[in-house]
Amino acid sequence: MGPGTCAVPSLNDPGELFGRVAPLVLDLGCGNGVFLAALAAREAESNCLGIEKKAYRVAQTARRVRELCNARVLHGEVTELLRSFPAGCAARVYLLFSDPWPKRRHSVRRLVQEDFASVLERVVEQGGEFFFASDAEEYCASARRTFASRGEWSTGSWETPEDWPRTEFEERFRQAGLPLWRFKAVRGGNT
Repeated sequence: MGPGTCAVPSLNDPGELFGRVAPLVLDLGCGNGVFLAALAAREAESNCLGIEKKAYRVAQTARRVRELCNARVLHGEVTELLRSFPAGCAARVYLLFSDPWPKRRHSVRRLVQEDFASVLERVVEQGGEFFFASDAEEYCASARRTFASRGEWSTGSWETPEDWPRTEFEERFRQAGLPLWRFKAVRGGNT
């Protein structure tokens, strides 16, 4: 493992990964790190942590964020790693263009399920935000319903400015002219 890559079985203090205390921003399923690196460069005042389960993508991300002191990547399954995070440690969480598993019989494989929402609810601070984007309208609607039904989250629209960092998948979908769906959820607050 090189700089920017972390293998941590337990995260009692995510700030230890960065050597400083700052608001923690999570990029779940960070892929090759394009969005994570751009976000970290844009928000020097935040600690930006990506989580990715595919080893080759973790290596790509680690190379991409190597020069950024406020960006790191963890290798592992998102929900399992989040279980080891302390309560209320994350200010913002992004889940962008995760696999929508479009076939009805495969939808149980989607990341956004009740268990994920429950774990995320514990990890995100009061007033913290969760941002979701997908190229699959039905997955976005389902994910939004999951958060809205919990009572701990307020959901609303999420509009991105033109200069907002994009994932590689988002760029691909935009260039193909495909519609994209987004929402945000605020824990214990209004959107």
